[in-house]
Amino acid sequence: MAAYKEEAGAILQPGNQINRLSSYNTEGVYGWPGVEAFEMVGYIKIDNLAADKASFKSFSITIPSPDRRPDDRVRDNRTSLVVQASSARPAYIYGASIALAEDIPSGGLAGFPASPVTCGLQGTDTEVLLLGPDNSGVPFGIPSSQTKGFSAASAFLTIGATGVAQGTSAVAPAGFPFLNEVAAATTDTSAAKLVTFADQMCLKVTSDTTYKVYNLNAITNTTITGDGVNISSDDSTAGKAAYLLCRVNYLRPAAAVSWNDIQGFIDFASQVGGTDS
Repeated sequence: MAAYKEEAGAILQPGNQINRLSSYNTEGVYGWPGVEAFEMVGYIKIDNLAADKASFKSFSITIPSPDRRPDDRVRDNRTSLVVQASSARPAYIYGASIALAEDIPSGGLAGFPASPVTCGLQGTDTEVLLLGPDNSGVPFGIPSSQTKGFSAASAFLTIGATGVAQGTSAVAPAGFPFLNEVAAATTDTSAAKLVTFADQMCLKVTSDTTYKVYNLNAITNTTITGDGVNISSDDSTAGKAAYLLCRVNYLRPAAAVSWNDIQGFIDFASQVGGTDS
């Protein structure tokens, strides 16, 4: 397979964006001048049975290759979802979403591509599947006392008594991380104070940050505490699989202005009738 750079996508002008941003190429768009906006989308395929579920409680997220034919795939799938960031250009993660895929149309349609291919997911009642940034192999969780913005940058599904049904989805508990409420200050009723500020902000990261999905007893856990997940033997026999879908949204400051931003507008003497004055 050919080797490709991890961050090779262009930052598009809004008028040039005719397709979904490429997660594979880490393609962004100028949401407003000086700010690059990114949307990363990937999936996790789960097809193990209950006997092996203890080994399936932490998952890397696959970013699919644009090359769809397995026999002619120049570029391999990427094996992790990474938010690109540095100290000079931090990333501000403002949204996350997780869902269990359901065939389209619901129930599947013979021959497209099979009928059906997705299935529900089984696990321990009240446990959760948390999508969030990785902390050297374990989750940061969503602390009950928010100080850094994990509530805006993580999302989770709760496993019910019958597991997780196809089509179940969730977004970050913070919703859209904009401040939207004030209240009277405790010491001065004429003044105002911010309400639940920490749950309404972004998560700032200053280095490349990998996202994973963890099976946990609770979203506050910072170790992997779940029992694991699986699909049923009937679904396995039918050739189905459970697909967890993951989306992460973030902003990043644009790179510094450069010669490329102005070179095409400079009138050089080498041009017919031009000068360098």
